[in-house]
Amino acid sequence: MSSAPPDRSLDLLAGRVFDIPEPQFVDLVRSLEARRLRVDQRATADAVLSRLRPRMSVARPARRPTPQRLFCLPFEDLLYDPGTRRKAVGRIPRSAIAPIWALFGEHASKGTIEATATALRTADPEDAAAVLKAGGPLWTESARVLSTLDATARKTANGRTQLRDALGGEPVLASLDDIIVMLRIAHPILELRSALPPPPIESVDKRGLAALVETLKTVAALHRDAVPYVLFVLMARLRDLGTLAELFDRLADTEAGDLIRAISDQAGEAIVSQNEDRLIDVRTELADEDLPKADVARALGREVDALERAARAVGGGRALARRIDRVKAELGRVAREHVVTGADDQALAAIAALDDPLASNEEELQALRDAEDRIIALRLCRRFADDPETAKQIDGAVKRIAAGLDGRGKLLVQRLEANDVAVSVIDLYNTVRLVELVEGSDKADKLRLAGMK
Repeated sequence: MSSAPPDRSLDLLAGRVFDIPEPQFVDLVRSLEARRLRVDQRATADAVLSRLRPRMSVARPARRPTPQRLFCLPFEDLLYDPGTRRKAVGRIPRSAIAPIWALFGEHASKGTIEATATALRTADPEDAAAVLKAGGPLWTESARVLSTLDATARKTANGRTQLRDALGGEPVLASLDDIIVMLRIAHPILELRSALPPPPIESVDKRGLAALVETLKTVAALHRDAVPYVLFVLMARLRDLGTLAELFDRLADTEAGDLIRAISDQAGEAIVSQNEDRLIDVRTELADEDLPKADVARALGREVDALERAARAVGGGRALARRIDRVKAELGRVAREHVVTGADDQALAAIAALDDPLASNEEELQALRDAEDRIIALRLCRRFADDPETAKQIDGAVKRIAAGLDGRGKLLVQRLEANDVAVSVIDLYNTVRLVELVEGSDKADKLRLAGMK
């Protein structure tokens, strides 16, 4: 008998990953990242994400760049789609590209953009050196033009206001400052990117660390004020900002140690600011009602862990600490809304379902898992106990569940002693397991021993 043909669906997906339109691709990745939170779907989601990695590491499949795309290349890591009207420190809203490019085009030296377009037409889009050669004059000219316009606007009382209004608002004006800096240090930034793994970066090896040190030194020699932007690029490429703590420790012992210590305040501001914006994404990602509540609690815990580890890496004063506490409090509110509220009713309903005489073995097992999920989720949410309202709700929910299990346990013992054929030792052990989760092993052992007499 011939074996079944191998499943090539993931290979087919890998071959067509760049054919997916950008909006649908973004939705697909978000959906898969959400599915990774479910234990039973994590392996499948990881398998699919591994095939999407080439597309995730670049903005688009390799294609002939335009002058505007080439203009964005030095700062493309910092681009994002904000969930709020404010701009996060160390990031650049995509909506800022069009007005700033138009401003440059209006004041650029005659023939600059046309010359870039000509160079790009003859360059192979896969030839990084040729693309960088075409970009050099464009980045130099755009940095000169935009910085001149910015400096001129700052000379008069209302000049900056007029520039802000012409660009379309404060976030775009703030982005102009960031873009000018990134254009000035385009070459060392692009060299750094070529030495680092594609994003999202799990860890930085010795080669990457050496490249970071050299980039920090080079940028400091070119434009001292631009040093924080090296870190901003790195932050944008990391999977977990919590890894900054280890990176800072490693960088502190290098020639760039003084530079890292000098920019710790800017790094802290960026971490907090980006986490404040991240709250919008967290709420969206965890809004799926089908997600196990324990997995939601774990995801929120990872957010807190990453924030705390990143914050420890950079230090910061009281003002920064207060903002970090506010982010943690907001994560606590998310936990209360998505996990804690109603958890006791849901757990007690699942426990009651264990006694359904019409339930199949599979349904009974699912009821047990549901009860465990709600109880474990409540336990995990205790780390948000700094939020008084959350702590109060958790304590109240746990007491209600404990009371329900206590009554169930006593009734089971009575029915087992009376040789009630409608109950079994399995019912006892299911309850013992839940009691252990809620009140600990001592209480669970007492119930087990009482039921086995």
